[in-house]
Amino acid sequence: MALMQFLLNTFVICFLGFVIVTSFGTHDGNILMVKIIPYYAVVNLEAFILCFSGEYLTSKSKSINQAAYNSFWYKLKTKESKILLLLIMRSQKELTMTAGKFVDLSLEGFTSVRILRFSFSLIIAVIRFKYNT
Repeated sequence: MALMQFLLNTFVICFLGFVIVTSFGTHDGNILMVKIIPYYAVVNLEAFILCFSGEYLTSKSKSINQAAYNSFWYKLKTKESKILLLLIMRSQKELTMTAGKFVDLSLEGFTSVRILRFSFSLIIAVIRFKYNT
């Protein structure tokens, strides 16, 4: 589900960027910009929220590991110690939220998403093409 939402957000960002670039210099360009730029910001915000929730999940997973390891597990009864030891072993591999196992949804992933970079480079290419001809 996150993959579809992320891909659809990317396509919307690309198309809105194209409309923004092509509206420069037109008669109704200012009105169109006022309508489109908030929508563009909201779609980017939605992608950011997806990545932020993935970052939050990862940080909470790390904190579970640290809390279990910092506890006095060696002073517990044998049965309780084994359970806590299993928890420590399981929490060594942190939980991550991914978009279809392609991209880890984290703040680092949000800033380095190649698709968003592609959409911005497409916008710049259209601007250059429009003003060079």
